[in-house]
Amino acid sequence: MASANVCDPCATANRSLVGTKYCSECKERLCTDCAEAHTMFKAFKYHHVTDLFSADSNIPISDTESCHVHLEMLLDCYCTDHDIVCCRTCISNEHKVCQNVLLLELASKDVKKSELFTDVIQERKHLFTTLNDFNDNRQSCLQSQEKSKTAISQQIGALKSKLLKQIDHWELELNARVSSLQRKQEMEINKQKEEISQVLESLKANESEIDYLEHHGSNNQLFIALRHQVTNFQIAEANIKQMVLSSEEIVINFHENKDVKIDSFGSLVETSKSCQFEYRSRKLQQAQVIAEPPKRFVEFQKDTELELKKNYVKFNLSDLSVTADDKLLMTNDSSLDPKLYVYRDFKYATEIKFSSGPRCFTVIPDTDKAVVTLPKENCIQFINTTKMTTGKQVKVGFKCIGITAGSDRIYVGGEGGTMKTLNTNGKVLKTHASVNRRSDINFMLYNNVNEQVIASCEDTLLCLKLDGTEVYSRDVLSIAGVARDRHSNIYFGDF
Repeated sequence: MASANVCDPCATANRSLVGTKYCSECKERLCTDCAEAHTMFKAFKYHHVTDLFSADSNIPISDTESCHVHLEMLLDCYCTDHDIVCCRTCISNEHKVCQNVLLLELASKDVKKSELFTDVIQERKHLFTTLNDFNDNRQSCLQSQEKSKTAISQQIGALKSKLLKQIDHWELELNARVSSLQRKQEMEINKQKEEISQVLESLKANESEIDYLEHHGSNNQLFIALRHQVTNFQIAEANIKQMVLSSEEIVINFHENKDVKIDSFGSLVETSKSCQFEYRSRKLQQAQVIAEPPKRFVEFQKDTELELKKNYVKFNLSDLSVTADDKLLMTNDSSLDPKLYVYRDFKYATEIKFSSGPRCFTVIPDTDKAVVTLPKENCIQFINTTKMTTGKQVKVGFKCIGITAGSDRIYVGGEGGTMKTLNTNGKVLKTHASVNRRSDINFMLYNNVNEQVIASCEDTLLCLKLDGTEVYSRDVLSIAGVARDRHSNIYFGDF
């Protein structure tokens, strides 16, 4: 095995010379002699030979010279019509009718001065700038989250202080009330004690008089005194009875209010909204070679007729589309057979059944998701185009009919000319004012070149900006489906 620093051509000849140069086209190390000879051959004249140990020689070069379809063939042709670099076999098989096929040498001539080179450099700068701005946006979100955390902590602390002050106020108020009640009862009891003392003093005075007359007075005096005592006793007894009846045993208890519970200070509500950072795509030019302007199509010729699966159900086909892996999808709006039919290579493959008639649908670019409208349920439903299974339904709040999608947005139109913008998860981001008050939006088409939406109503073809603003409109007769070719020509069918 040759050493990492050995000249590759010399190694094949069993010579071990040190490689000092590197050819990026041949992907070989070259010694000094081989490097000089390399530039002498006409085939290698424009190859790029650099010092093997220079900074540029360590830059990886993508291995894109072989055709990814025909691995044994080199990429040596460019089809302007399809904007694709391919091999000669591809041209023979797939691009026979294409009018603008060039040799790669011709297509890449003066590439460093071409608009394509400029566009790629500017696109790279745009992507770097976009990613850096997006990274700054994410960092700003982190900082906002930290500020939000601090603000919420301060709110919780303020609420705690407020509650503690309220508790202290309640405590002082209750203690003051207890003291007031205690003083009131103390006054009542002391008043009764004074009345008791007065009765006792009266009885003691009478007792002394009886004792004296018993030993020193006459019988007459004692008898009269005893009769007075009986009367006094009756008065005293009445007073005592009245005092007892008017007396109360008052007990002060504290009854805790069971409704006063602090289970929590409050609750945290998490809400989400679309990222405020907006990605604006910068479109690359398709090719540096200017092809002839495409001719206007004046007629079509029938290519293939598809025989539908015979299931003895009335077909009411309302929309069709093609997935990235060449599956043909068709919706049947019939209430007796509300399904989406899947065909592959012009043969029936499978079908998906819905709860009501599916009207229109769209495939989200560069994903395995499609979305279908169910007008009778005011909702859309997602479909996995790889497994061909239904996903979640999303209510959109109106009778939705037409639908289309870009790479990161879904546009739904329908009853009363209403249009709504959703993200690719089905969340409604914006409801536009009625873009056409005369009739419903029946079909929609996303134009990724101009970033516009083509909407067809019963008798009007509308071109709208993504915010719903009208660009132009055309009065036509009863529009059915809408389509666009790679030259941005718009086609529509008549009912």
